[in-house]
Amino acid sequence: MAILLGGDGGNTKTIALVATPDGSILGAGRGGCSDIYGATSPEAALDQIAYAVQAALSAAGKQSEDILAGCFSLAGADWPEDYTYLQARMEAFGFGRTITIYNDALRAGSPDGTGVVIACGTGAAIAARNAEGRYWHTSFWQNRWVGSN
Repeated sequence: MAILLGGDGGNTKTIALVATPDGSILGAGRGGCSDIYGATSPEAALDQIAYAVQAALSAAGKQSEDILAGCFSLAGADWPEDYTYLQARMEAFGFGRTITIYNDALRAGSPDGTGVVIACGTGAAIAARNAEGRYWHTSFWQNRWVGSN
């Protein structure tokens, strides 16, 4: 059976959930800091993502080959090169046939995905997304405009 993977990673913790396409949770895992800028190194951050995902897969009795799609909402996905780096690493881990990376502030808007969010966790981030799917975010760098997609 194909499964879906969701990961939420920040400076305090990383959570991974494995679910069926209808949304039934099969397994969960938890790791530490997965912010590539907040951890002791980018590799240490990626180790925490992998740890959380492997724990979720183990709890579900599944393997990475079973993952149809993986979606990661990550602190530290701040700049275009961060997205490229994180995408490549999640692909190398085999965490989904399709993998999507978001900044951790971009998923917290309204049910239709539009709106503005101010996230205050270990750090702060501000993001906005319109009905066409274009977004803007400041990420951790409040004094700099990061861009839109």
